Amino acid sequence: MAGAAGPGLVEALPAGDLARLVELRKKVAAAADLTIAPDVDPASKGSADLMPAYLRYDGNMYRYIPREAWESRIAGVEVAIVSALYGLVLPREPIRVYGFSMAENLPGLSTLHGWWRENGLPALLASLIRAARAERIVDLLSLEYRKAVDGYRQGLRAPVEAIDFPGLGRASQPRRGEAVAEVLLGKR
Repeated sequence: MAGAAGPGLVEALPAGDLARLVELRKKVAAAADLTIAPDVDPASKGSADLMPAYLRYDGNMYRYIPREAWESRIAGVEVAIVSALYGLVLPREPIRVYGFSMAENLPGLSTLHGWWRENGLPALLASLIRAARAERIVDLLSLEYRKAVDGYRQGLRAPVEAIDFPGLGRASQPRRGEAVAEVLLGKR
């Protein structure tokens, strides 16, 4: 899709943190028996059917974020997507299709949310937030994804607003998507 791809974590994360994230992505890809391609490791010569993350993800939350909200987001707003395969990904970053979530076990890794947390995803997210010089963070993560980054708030100067939808369980996903759209358009 021409013109849809944009800056990714290569430009957003400090080099050492990017290298760490790439190594972690490779481990998840290997455990999931996926080819190491440029979406996992920018230095790779592999290939994959890639699409910008905001178009690729199609779960219940993402169905409630209009494409126009992604494409018309206000200046200065960025979304960091916590991902079972990628750890962190930005919306315009090209990614492949994959079929597992943070709640699942992969051979040799255990439950992904625990594996990512134990292998430094909270510190990588905090690094991304610091590098972006975020003045405000809106955390709309669901339970399993929030577990993967538990602890990222430590040492951040920007205020974090965690938004939850108690008692809704999976039914919270449409509301999370609507809230993401509001953030993208400066309405929240």
